[in-house]
Amino acid sequence: MKKYFLRGVIPLYIVLVILVLGNFEYANAESREDVESLVKQSLMVWNTGNTAIAEQLYSPDIIIHLVDQDNSELKGTTALMDYLRFLRIAYLDMKFEPDHMSIDGNKVTTEMTFTGTNSGPRGDLPPTNKKVKVSAVLISQITDGEISEEWLYINMASVYKQLGFTLTPPSAEE
Repeated sequence: MKKYFLRGVIPLYIVLVILVLGNFEYANAESREDVESLVKQSLMVWNTGNTAIAEQLYSPDIIIHLVDQDNSELKGTTALMDYLRFLRIAYLDMKFEPDHMSIDGNKVTTEMTFTGTNSGPRGDLPPTNKKVKVSAVLISQITDGEISEEWLYINMASVYKQLGFTLTPPSAEE
């Protein structure tokens, strides 16, 4: 009886373990490296202004949430590349340097430092030729090997302060 029990239970146990563990999607070393590499390549697009590989990195329907900025959401790679050109006019030497990356499944959180010299206009604001250095956080959602959604936070109050701009409270209405 004991032999029959061991012969029947052990294979059943192995099959059960395979079925249970097979339903979980673990990020293996290769996929973690691929996801990390994808985000690092996207930062190179921003750092160099070379948009040639952007279509390989970003989903055509990408949504970028610009936290703490006026134009709070960009939709599609065209809007993303227009925003990149807008920033690179204001900060020709801009760099996003990753300080730390954390991968959780298909989301990558990148703590980084933004540096640049405001050598060109930023919309209606004139260039100041001052350098800025601020911390930033980028959360990238990866879907089917492409970046499908991102949340970018840059402390714009700190950027404007470093550029020499001041906040003026609204005047009281009479």
